[in-house]
Amino acid sequence: MLQLPLSFPVGPLGQAENSWMTAWLTPIWFLAAGLAIGIVVLVCLVLLFKLLSTIPVWERLSHSSAGHAVAAGITAALTAGIWFSLPPELKGEAALQEPLMLGIALTLCCAIVGWALVFCPSRQAAKNAVSTLSEGVAGMLSITALTVVFVGAAIWGIGLGLGQPIVEQPIAAFESLPQIFTTGKITFTRTVPGSAAEGEPAYVPIDVPLDLELLRSIEITSDKQVLLGDAAETLKFNRVPIRVEADEPVSWNRTQRIEDLPIPYEVGTQLHIQNREIDDALITFVAVTQPPVPQAATLLIGAISIVLLGLVILLQQAVAPRVSAVSLATIKNELAQPLFLVLMIIGIVSISLYEYLSFNTFGEDIKLLKDCGITTIMLLAAFQGIWSASSSISEEIEGKTALTVLSKPIQRRSFIIGKFMGIFWVLMLMFVILGTFELVAVAYKPIYEAREMSTEAPNWQQCHLEMIATIPGLVMAFMQSIVLTAISVALATRLPQLANLSVCFAIYVLGNLTTSLVSSTQDGFEIVRFVAQLVATIIPILEHFSLQAAIDAESRITMSLLSGNLIYCLLYIMLAMFLALLLFEDRDLA
Repeated sequence: MLQLPLSFPVGPLGQAENSWMTAWLTPIWFLAAGLAIGIVVLVCLVLLFKLLSTIPVWERLSHSSAGHAVAAGITAALTAGIWFSLPPELKGEAALQEPLMLGIALTLCCAIVGWALVFCPSRQAAKNAVSTLSEGVAGMLSITALTVVFVGAAIWGIGLGLGQPIVEQPIAAFESLPQIFTTGKITFTRTVPGSAAEGEPAYVPIDVPLDLELLRSIEITSDKQVLLGDAAETLKFNRVPIRVEADEPVSWNRTQRIEDLPIPYEVGTQLHIQNREIDDALITFVAVTQPPVPQAATLLIGAISIVLLGLVILLQQAVAPRVSAVSLATIKNELAQPLFLVLMIIGIVSISLYEYLSFNTFGEDIKLLKDCGITTIMLLAAFQGIWSASSSISEEIEGKTALTVLSKPIQRRSFIIGKFMGIFWVLMLMFVILGTFELVAVAYKPIYEAREMSTEAPNWQQCHLEMIATIPGLVMAFMQSIVLTAISVALATRLPQLANLSVCFAIYVLGNLTTSLVSSTQDGFEIVRFVAQLVATIIPILEHFSLQAAIDAESRITMSLLSGNLIYCLLYIMLAMFLALLLFEDRDLA
């Protein structure tokens, strides 16, 4: 088989099992399919808003204080319904307050849906919904999402056309969506009566409410010695019974042979348990089930992300039209500047270089690809945000442009918040585009490493896992860049551009060294400890948004960790916006 210079083998495009093309493109198809579902749901919601706007009673809610009460009720109902349907293991540990963090983040997401259902059906907002989603950054985000969807559809279509599917298990992935909510950890107990003093103990039939096709792992524990058989009579056994000693669990997972499964798996068989002691035996079953295609959760995550993003854009236009007007003007101004295009080119070229650059890490180059890629995107976005904030606010104040804008029916707080939201959406666009390139590069990296080291080619599940594990890092990096941008917006109301850049750079350095600074001063003088604690209190601890250690250790990033950092990010943004409004309120613009 021939090879291109960049290690792309030339061969059948849709080669079936363990093809490099299948392993690389199947995760991308999952991402595209999730976005497609989200776009369809968002279009349905827009049509729903237009329908609700024709109902006078519902349309009037968007112009009255009662609308907020209705939105709060919808939010509470959605939050309660989703919260009680979540499996306990997803909520985290109560000792670490993880359920609280996750609950607050879930409430915020449900609040977006609740308020959108009430205020987006206003007559003007519903009429302009399509134009709102097709202009400015919203239009570019839509084009980006549709491009990814088109690529995913092309991958699927080409494979079908060639008769050799490129995407593995696409239909099974869609069928697995409902099972995401019905699978998880299952615990149940069964009691087997004790045996008589004389005679051979009987095998008691036990009902096991498990779908073996969905079983991922199982652990069986008994307080007495028991035997696990597959029939009531010894002569009908299909295999040797498995002995379970008292308080010594027997476990199995999918990495083991199916023959080692402690419960019967053949058609027509049933679990029978023999209690060899006089007292009753209590058997505890702890099973973990999963959908046939667990990666189907990617479809759900992609769809939810698209829907929430679209609802935020529509809600901003419906609730704060003046803020949206300032935001749109800021977006158009920043996208017209050459800086945005230059930074995007630098980001794409850098990620491409990281893909094929050898880091000499003995098979762990993918960790550095994730770390370097995420850090590069964050730094480029932070620089764009700080530069945009200092230029669009400071220069407009000094050039008297802000005075002209504020002479219109736009308040000062609408001006500042609109500027921040405009820069926010510009950074969102940067992260979406560069983040997509990063995910594609990470999905291909295991294949490239396997070819370079002459090891076994990875399957698509491994490539998908590496790609999905990168998304939390991108989200955290986005939070960090937004916090720095919010601080820059506050400083721009008083400081010129150069001073703003210098202060933000100092905050970035100190924010990533705060933890080390505080720990190193614990044995110092009291005044030194006080200054360190003061710095840690005032300056955001940006190290919270870094996942470098987690990436290196291959640690799992929990939803509660993301939720906690989201709350931390929102608190600092609100603090920075309050400071910006305070500093700008009495600023002389003449």
